[in-house]
Amino acid sequence: MDQCFEYKICLEFLSRSDDEQLLNTWRIKHPSPFSLIMAEGFEERSLGVLKSIASAGLKLENLIIGRYTADYDLNNKYRAALEDLASIVAPSKWKVMDNHNDGLWINDALNNLNSETIIIDITSMSNRSLFGGLDKALISGKNIFIGYSEADIYWPRKADWQELESNLENADKLADIVETKPWLFSYEHSVELVLNHEGYDSGGSRRALIAFLPFKSARLGVILDQEDFSECLFIAGCPHLEDKRWRLDALKKINESIIKNWSVVEMKTFGYRKTFEEMTKILFAEDSLLDKYDIKLAILGSKLQTVACWALSNIIPSITVITSTPAKYYPEAFSEGIGESWIFKLPKPKGM
Repeated sequence: MDQCFEYKICLEFLSRSDDEQLLNTWRIKHPSPFSLIMAEGFEERSLGVLKSIASAGLKLENLIIGRYTADYDLNNKYRAALEDLASIVAPSKWKVMDNHNDGLWINDALNNLNSETIIIDITSMSNRSLFGGLDKALISGKNIFIGYSEADIYWPRKADWQELESNLENADKLADIVETKPWLFSYEHSVELVLNHEGYDSGGSRRALIAFLPFKSARLGVILDQEDFSECLFIAGCPHLEDKRWRLDALKKINESIIKNWSVVEMKTFGYRKTFEEMTKILFAEDSLLDKYDIKLAILGSKLQTVACWALSNIIPSITVITSTPAKYYPEAFSEGIGESWIFKLPKPKGM
């Protein structure tokens, strides 16, 4: 009965949700001044929303930048460009706040703003901190939109993958070989519960894992090493742009030794609403994992997939949300360039 009730709340959330729209299209329909909250990042796309605003000749009411305290030097590649843009779009009205990678700084940022409309740019927020940030944003009662910028090129690049495939003699060693490549994440991952989304277990129930497949399979491997799951379901992210579809096949091959005989569901990396809809079907299908097990959800997917997981976690509080973080990043090998910038209004899940 509880799950039927939660299913109805999921459907109601979908009915109030809108798909992402291009930021340039949105701002034409919303000419009123607005403020922006963003995290400083080490990818060029971290500047995407700000550049779009500057290119339009707009001025922000206020701009707040969350600067990671633990990775201060890691994030300095685009710092000068970021501060130059800040001076253009919010002259004398921008400030920097400490970002401890938990998203809680968003609360202080919102308390510093009186704007009627506020955009929170999630492009450079970690999946871990995204949960905390969205929690604070949605309970603030303010009129908030979510901004997000794609990259032009994501690592591994197609040429990197083709070179690796052509030289590969033993598919069983693929994950180990990929782990040595300076793509995305490095090594020594640690598993963490996501703050305020720890879920709960039913007495005597077995556990199942639902996990988004990462390009560095060690991120997922460390989660599987910690616990014996009765069942697993893996989600393989499918890029929405045709020229990047090769990444789906690469993702599956890299994680082949982990996937084994478990189920794999393909899901678009873009479109939080579509992810939410498809995850709802998975969780509430007849004889689903949610019916039989306590669920752990590993949020190792794209930013927009993570937004969908955040909404589901608020509606289904029994789900335990986990992630794994690396000891070291490769900031030069995350992505290149700036793609499209998007925006959407995120409705508040009932019960928050």
